[in-house]
Amino acid sequence: MKSSGRVFVAALVGLAAVGATIGPARAAYTPVVIKSCTVVKPRPLSHNANGTHIVYVIMGHRTASSITFAVGYRNATMHYLRRVTDAGSFSPGVTIDHTLPLYNDVTYAGAPTTTCFPVEVKWAGGSVWMAPTKP
Repeated sequence: MKSSGRVFVAALVGLAAVGATIGPARAAYTPVVIKSCTVVKPRPLSHNANGTHIVYVIMGHRTASSITFAVGYRNATMHYLRRVTDAGSFSPGVTIDHTLPLYNDVTYAGAPTTTCFPVEVKWAGGSVWMAPTKP
């Protein structure tokens, strides 16, 4: 009985090693590649930004029905991190070029964003990919 206990413990250690190997590779995967992400210049006679322009590509072989992005932007005095969802039918491998209603209510402080990444992708079949959370 003791030997089977050792085999069981060794199997658990082996599974933990495999899980540790798969974990970081899985965490690095994202099904959306962002080509550019900028805040749009204000309309004439306005000081507020005019949305957020995101250009991206869906990777893999599945069609997405919505993508939620987390976008960071700074204006003159504060830092912002907000989410915006782009909904539709997005085929893989096609460049998507959309201006989304994000940061329309802040003073424009230049086009660059501080960060821009996908946090959730809903696939046409109903499954969902979510970005890994940091510990």
